[in-house]
Amino acid sequence: MTEIYQNAPAFLHERELLLNCAACDGDEAVRAQFGRLAARSLDWHWVLTTAESQGVLPLLRARLEEVCPAAPPVSVRNQLSLACVANAAHNLRMTGELLAVLQALEADGIESVPFKGPALANQLFGNVAMRQFRDLDILVRPADVDRARAVLLARGYRPEFELTPKREAEYLRSEHAFQFKRQDGAFIVELHWSFGSRDQAFPLSAQSVWSRLGQAKFQSRIVHALSSEDLLIYLAMHGAKHRWDRLEWICSLAQLIRVKPDLDWSVVFSRAQRTGALRGVRLALLLARDICAAPLPPLVEEQTVVDPAVREMSSEVRENLFATDHSYQSSELRRQAFYIRTRERMADRARIVLFYW
Repeated sequence: MTEIYQNAPAFLHERELLLNCAACDGDEAVRAQFGRLAARSLDWHWVLTTAESQGVLPLLRARLEEVCPAAPPVSVRNQLSLACVANAAHNLRMTGELLAVLQALEADGIESVPFKGPALANQLFGNVAMRQFRDLDILVRPADVDRARAVLLARGYRPEFELTPKREAEYLRSEHAFQFKRQDGAFIVELHWSFGSRDQAFPLSAQSVWSRLGQAKFQSRIVHALSSEDLLIYLAMHGAKHRWDRLEWICSLAQLIRVKPDLDWSVVFSRAQRTGALRGVRLALLLARDICAAPLPPLVEEQTVVDPAVREMSSEVRENLFATDHSYQSSELRRQAFYIRTRERMADRARIVLFYW
């Protein structure tokens, strides 16, 4: 992993530590290098601050405890432990609320699919404390949005903004989610009826996903879950939409590959090609392999590296993974430009440009 940042003098070893942390599952040599890096005189404030912003604090703690528990200074270990305990407590509260919302929706006859947040943490790691998240994402059918909103209102939630009936109808056609915040400020729920807004030309259709749902055990319940193949495509395109500027997104996709060895790769690639997500999926897999040592079958690796544009974008992500954007507007423009490059079909590119600009 060292070569990724060989031209970046600032916090070089700290960056290497986090990258090695992400790849520890795949290689004993990487684990040994991680231990050597952790034993150096590092700027631990930068490490912890960056790990938090990149969403990998729980992973960092797990890796340190597994590989070299005595390497960081005691004060650093205490600070990291306190941060992860706070994250675990937050995630458990969020999990309890998600279960309560799912039960309330079910009682009203509304089918729902929890994804991201604690449901994804449980699916990938078997432990809701192993991810960092702020809100709860729930997918319902478009026809059930009004009733689902009523369920949330009854639980003390309020919408992010109020819309007139005319504007709401347009919003439902062009956007993909409403955000609700509980009045006490404790929880945020994003109620989805689609996976992406119209201007994103998001390739994964919620309508088609409903016909391919599986089931997963989530705490004491059996809940609907995206199929492994759909989840991989979703994670790939969600990362592309945000320019892969968060290490945790790459780690989550790599973990999906590890825990789902029965992934049907022919389905993944055929579905991605059919929906215009092939380049985005190839990029995601290349990042998962190079940064997190995800175990890709040889034929999948061959599929992943055939596109020169994918290799170029992968290098760009790796070079800018820990960069700090100084302007939201320029950052958003860069994200949109990057997302457009991940789409191989000109019609999709044109649609994104048309709606965004």
